[in-house]
Amino acid sequence: MRRRISLAVWIALAMLIAGCGPSITVNNKTRIPVRVIVNAAGRSEVLSPSPGESSTADVEPGAYRVTVIRDEEWIAYAKLTRQYLNDQLANSDKLTGPQLLEVIRRLKDIAMQMQQFEQAAGAGASCRGSVREDGGGVAEISLMAEGKLVVACK
Repeated sequence: MRRRISLAVWIALAMLIAGCGPSITVNNKTRIPVRVIVNAAGRSEVLSPSPGESSTADVEPGAYRVTVIRDEEWIAYAKLTRQYLNDQLANSDKLTGPQLLEVIRRLKDIAMQMQQFEQAAGAGASCRGSVREDGGGVAEISLMAEGKLVVACK
């Protein structure tokens, strides 16, 4: 019985130690979906932090690179949503006043998001940083005034 408890304690300790390595947290401070590639120690991990959210990748100590690109899957979703809303608007005689106002609001919102998304077009942006065994890194994604994606490693 003691042997089982001891083994369980060692396994829990090993899992705790493994989970305490350095990590890179990517904060998406934009209103558009992005894909992020974190390269560190010869390994790559792809993250998809939602707009206004963050994602984290566990890495080995040393140099890392973070690259951000637009999420092409989102544009397909946005186009389908816009088409659905346009179809709703085409049959506006079947909508109540509040429903019609909601369709118009959603159309304006999706149009604004698509414009930001399209302005962020390009090869993407990247930054470099370094993490130690006892630390981590942060990468913040934002949009410049002209709509280009920017990522800053801190």
